[in-house]
Amino acid sequence: MAAYDRPYLTYEEQVDLMVSRGLECLSPADAASTLAQIGYYRLSAYTYPFRKLLAPGAPRESPVQFREAEFMPGYSIDHAVSLYAFDHSLRMLCLDALKIVEVALRARVAYVLGKRDQFGYLERGALDEDTCRTHAPSGGQGDMFDYWIKCYEDRQARATSEDFVRHYVQKYDGRLPVWVAVEVLDFGAITRLYSLLRREDQNEISRGWGVANARQLHSWLLTLGNVRNLCAHHSRLWNKNLTYAIRRFNPTIVGPDLGHISNFDRPKKLYASLAILAYLVTQIDPTTNWPRALKTKVSKKFPAIPGLSPETEMGFPPGWTEQPLWNYEPAKKNR
Repeated sequence: MAAYDRPYLTYEEQVDLMVSRGLECLSPADAASTLAQIGYYRLSAYTYPFRKLLAPGAPRESPVQFREAEFMPGYSIDHAVSLYAFDHSLRMLCLDALKIVEVALRARVAYVLGKRDQFGYLERGALDEDTCRTHAPSGGQGDMFDYWIKCYEDRQARATSEDFVRHYVQKYDGRLPVWVAVEVLDFGAITRLYSLLRREDQNEISRGWGVANARQLHSWLLTLGNVRNLCAHHSRLWNKNLTYAIRRFNPTIVGPDLGHISNFDRPKKLYASLAILAYLVTQIDPTTNWPRALKTKVSKKFPAIPGLSPETEMGFPPGWTEQPLWNYEPAKKNR
C-alpha cells in the first residue's frame, strides 16, 4: 500500500491539471471560482464519466479503478458544472417528496400503534414478538427490541432542548406518548419502528398507501432512506448505485401505475426508487403534482452532454415519459 504523495494545488493549478488531462475550459477564472465554491474532489465526481475507460488488461492502481486520468475529447468543465447543478436540483425535488413520506409515516405509525398502546413503542407486548427477538444488527447488543430502545433514547436525548419534549418530561413521567415520540424520529428511526410493528398494524399502514405487502413497503422504505440520506448530505445522486436494490415483486400488490417496475432489470439505479417515491406520494397526497414535476426535471432539464442521458446513467427505461405514473393527474383540492 503506497503512501499518499499528491501535492497541494491552488485553484488555478487545479484548473490547469484538468485542462492538461484533456478537459476543455473556456474561462479559467470562472472555473477557479467554481472550484472555490464546490471543491476539486467534489466536482471530480461529475467529471468522472468523461474520463477514458481503462483498456482491457491495463494496470490498475486499485480494484475499483476503471478509468484513466485522461479525459475523452469533447467534454468541458462547463459540462461538469451543469451536471452538478442538475444533481443539486434533483436532490431538492426529491427532498420535497421524501418529506411527505417521512411525515406521513410518522403520523400513520403513531395513529395505528397508538390505538394499541399509547406507549407501545416502548413495550414489547405491543410490537411483533418474533421481530423484537431477532438479533441486533452487527455491533449492537441484545436483540432488536433492545437495539430499538437505545436508538429511540438517543433520538430523544438529542431533542431535549425542544419545548414539547421538555413539557412532557417535566409534567409527566418522562415518557412521551407515541404521537409525540414520533416527532423526535428521523427517517431511519421511524422506518425501524415500522419494522417492529405487528403484521396487522404494518398491513393497515401499507394498504392505506396502496401496497398490499407490508414487508415490501419496509424494503422500499429502506431504499428511500438511502435516497433521503444522499439528498440531505448533498451527496451525488443522479447516477448512484444505491445501497438497497429494488427487488422483483408481484405487480398485483400495487396499483397499475407502479407495475412497470415489478421486473426491473437495473434494481440499484435511481429510476425504480423515484418511481416508488412518486407512487407513494400520490397515495399519501392525491393532490400532488410531484410526478409531473419530476418528469419535467429529468426529461427537460437533464444537461445536453455527449454520451450521457437519464436512460444510460440513471436507469430510466425507454418510453418512461409515457408511463401513467409520470402523467398522474392531481386530484382537485377541496376548498
